[in-house]
Formats: sequence, C-alpha cells, structure tokens
Amino acid sequence: MKKIATLFILMLAFGCHKEVDRECIEQPHDGRACPFIYNPVCGCNGKTYANSCVAESVGIIKYTAGACKSKR
Repeated sequence: MKKIATLFILMLAFGCHKEVDRECIEQPHDGRACPFIYNPVCGCNGKTYANSCVAESVGIIKYTAGACKSKR
C-alpha cells in the first residue's frame, strides 16, 4: 500500500507537468544591434516588441505581426 501511495504522489508531481515552451521565455538581450524601425510584433508571451529583431534578440522566436491586443 505504501508503494502505491508513493507512486500516486509521484504521478501527481510529474504526470501533470505542463511543458515549458522555451521559444516564449524572454532571455537577457543577446547584444545584437537592431534597427530603430517600429514594425511591432506580438510575442507568444503576450508582449509587444518594436520589431522582430528586438523580439528575437531576447529569445522570442514565435510572434505575429502587429501589436498585442490588450486584455480588458
């Protein structure tokens, strides 16, 4: 019975784990120079970036054209 309880606890701890989308986690700026062109993109993290270069320079790989819509 003790083994079953331990197994159940392990399943709860690791079985329902949501995988982290590493393409949506902002990282420290990688130092690249980006143009001062405002052509906004909406990152998969819900944050608007000035352009795709700026988004990619902080590790955001998935984005769509245009500013993010605010959730009100």
